[in-house]
Amino acid sequence: MYNDFFGFKNTPFTIAPDPRFLFMSERHRDALAHLLYGIGSGGGFVMLTGEVGTGKTTVCRCLLEQLSDNVRLAYILNPKLNAIELMATMCDELGIEYRPGENSLKAFTDLLRDYLLSNHAQGLNTVLMIDEAQNLSVEVMEQIRLLTNLETNEKKLLQIILIGQPELQELLAKKELRQLAQRVTARYHLKPLNLNETSSYIEHRLRVAGLQRSLFKPAAIKEIHKASGGVPRLINVISDRALLGASVEKMSMVTVPVVRRAIKEVLGEEEPEKLPKGKGRYLWYAVAGVLLLAIGYYLIAPYYYLFQDKVSSQNKQSITQNQAQISQDSSHENNTEQVDKNAQSISENGTSNYRSNGEVAQEFWGEQSWDRTGVTSARNLFALWGVTYYPYQSSRPCEYAANYNLSCDSGMADWNYIKQLNRPINLKFGTETSGIFWGTLKSIEGDNFVLQFGNNEVRMKQAELNPLWLGEYQLFWKIPDGFVEQTMVGDSGPVVRWLTDAIYTIDNINITPADRFSAEVKNWLLGFQQAHGLVADGILGKHSVIMINNQVVDNIPKLIDSETGGSQPGGR
Repeated sequence: MYNDFFGFKNTPFTIAPDPRFLFMSERHRDALAHLLYGIGSGGGFVMLTGEVGTGKTTVCRCLLEQLSDNVRLAYILNPKLNAIELMATMCDELGIEYRPGENSLKAFTDLLRDYLLSNHAQGLNTVLMIDEAQNLSVEVMEQIRLLTNLETNEKKLLQIILIGQPELQELLAKKELRQLAQRVTARYHLKPLNLNETSSYIEHRLRVAGLQRSLFKPAAIKEIHKASGGVPRLINVISDRALLGASVEKMSMVTVPVVRRAIKEVLGEEEPEKLPKGKGRYLWYAVAGVLLLAIGYYLIAPYYYLFQDKVSSQNKQSITQNQAQISQDSSHENNTEQVDKNAQSISENGTSNYRSNGEVAQEFWGEQSWDRTGVTSARNLFALWGVTYYPYQSSRPCEYAANYNLSCDSGMADWNYIKQLNRPINLKFGTETSGIFWGTLKSIEGDNFVLQFGNNEVRMKQAELNPLWLGEYQLFWKIPDGFVEQTMVGDSGPVVRWLTDAIYTIDNINITPADRFSAEVKNWLLGFQQAHGLVADGILGKHSVIMINNQVVDNIPKLIDSETGGSQPGGR
């Protein structure tokens, strides 16, 4: 409807998975690379997961276009099948003839085996791709696993690609499917786009549609990203509606008000219910307030008087115990003041909302199993990097990280240094009653610390975490090519070129030769280290790499996003 007005050759924001419009962000390229690797690795399962609308099907369509002529594909779009229906659908897709009404698993298995052996003899590869695989039943998943038993001495005869929503990961984590999960040779979780990628995504689709100029104001793109969460499908729907609104109003650019109206129409936000005007409005407020107070009184009052004395006694005892515990550690002065305030509040009011450290820790976990070893937190931390990790793949997360060009950093630190490193991070906590446990600090949003404990996300203030955190941390960081633990004057190679490229990006200083760690490189690094609270030795170590990456790499997860208003600390 708006193509002629803006001069588009094609509609830019359709929700159809058209490979022409595929925007290859780094995470989409990684997803495609994982699928291609899985197909060429000699068999087993390849798994691609992602939230609804993140572009899984589009990536798979792009994959189909890159398949060679020697691949025979069975593509199943409706996975809500029983085992017999699945086998029949596979035969239909591959052109294998079978008797009408056939309902024998053995008969279908024999037909598929003969077909796969014939393809192998002709140098052909056979691939089964299942979309929406999170809807498969355990019985059907087990039947699919049995199909991968068809193999030669060198390779599997059938390669299987499972595409699904995050629930697919939960399905494969079931105990009865552990044999199948162990056969997954490549897996990737496709995350939504960040703000920069959202902007590039919108511009990319506009160019593919035939428009060579910017059409969305930067502030409008921010509104689209905020409302869509970076999900491409929602970006498409909102952008499409915004273009329609702009064309109706004869506007040459899409502005924030236009986008906000589009968001309201697309996401179905409703206007607040209108209240009576004038005196009628205040009367309505008064009546509603009285009703709420009356209901609250009659519901709560009996329990309040029944348990008031008991609660008061328990809280006083809890405060006394915490005073004794905190007084033993001089580093907890702030907490001592808080306990004194709570104790004073009890003496004056008879009640208190104070919670002990053990009670706070219990609230983190609820009914879940505590993460005593850090493995669950490692899985959550990997997820922030777009990597799916299960303990059966490797009992040592740091070794597993090397498969994705990541490395571990661990040690003791304070909050200032944690903020300076600016990476999502696993922290070691402990209380006298709950023992030791790990959790993931995902982000810092203003004064709020966003943490994940198992499947539970909580928001806390720094002061509330102080008595729980033991000062120990572990994080992942991206390794430059050729990195060794200490790179210094006289060294050369790709890691030095990485450093000189970073120097040019940060300060526009062109150093030659670019692959030689010269005195000029050392002087720059000394200044950078001093400015960022690092040991100023002119040696490129992992913490220097981490903080340089903060300024030169856009697509790494960060603890504090400057766009959300988080503030960076000044130093250690």
